[in-house]
Amino acid sequence: MSIISILVYGAALGCVLAVLAVGFSLVYGVGGIINLSHGAYYILTAYIVFWFINANIVAYPIAIIIGLSLIALLGIVTYLALIKPIQHNEIGVMIVTFALAFLIEQAILVYEGSKPEEIKDISLIPFAKGQINIFGTQIDAQYIVIMIAAVIILSCLILFIKKSRIGKAIRAVSQDKDAAKLMGINVNLILMFVLTLSAVLAGFAAILYVSVSPIYPNYGWEYLLISMSVVLLGGLGSLPGSVIGAFIISFSRFICFYLVDIPYNVAYSGIIYLAVIIIMLIFRPCGILGKKERT
Repeated sequence: MSIISILVYGAALGCVLAVLAVGFSLVYGVGGIINLSHGAYYILTAYIVFWFINANIVAYPIAIIIGLSLIALLGIVTYLALIKPIQHNEIGVMIVTFALAFLIEQAILVYEGSKPEEIKDISLIPFAKGQINIFGTQIDAQYIVIMIAAVIILSCLILFIKKSRIGKAIRAVSQDKDAAKLMGINVNLILMFVLTLSAVLAGFAAILYVSVSPIYPNYGWEYLLISMSVVLLGGLGSLPGSVIGAFIISFSRFICFYLVDIPYNVAYSGIIYLAVIIIMLIFRPCGILGKKERT
């Protein structure tokens, strides 16, 4: 792997992780909710789109719309049925969202109708085919599309939160729920919206990256672990911190690929996520740009 490859692949993965982790961080920053089913949203969206395309039911763009719509609906159901009744019990929320993630994984396995060891990986169709020559290195055009699309998604999200009426309500709830209630803001509705938005962001990340990085049903746990390491590094509740953390984690992963021989590079890159979580929890729990711990 050349230096150019590390820069391009690292930037592409960093963009995807930023989209994925921003959703995870947003839910915590607004509602103090640690959603352990976040990685499962990523996997399920990719599988839904794959199933529709593989069965030739609808065209690819329609399959994407269906996938994002269904994952948004799941986000709504997750909040109303699982989180809202026990949202003041942080441990309870973590347990039910963990159970949901496990249920999604098992449901995919059942639908595939195979034993876990017989499951084959899946990938989505890339939006751009062919390769681009960058300083003598051939790079798949899809990586460029990933970066452009992720930047557009994150830019739209930032503008939405800063300029829209709902975005202002989201910021008000994140700062003080009680004060937001006194201002006439429906806090539960905002929390449901944020969780749904988080699920959709995970879905967008999957649609972009599964085209170049195939997945298995149990990969949701890996992407949850990556999201947690990114958010803990950047700071729980900090969207800029999540973006910074995403690129640090991403480039660390590909530098590991560059320095460590196959097949050990995958194992060592996985250790990076765990090491980040442990180190940040011990030495700087609030992360690089995170808020102080809630009281």
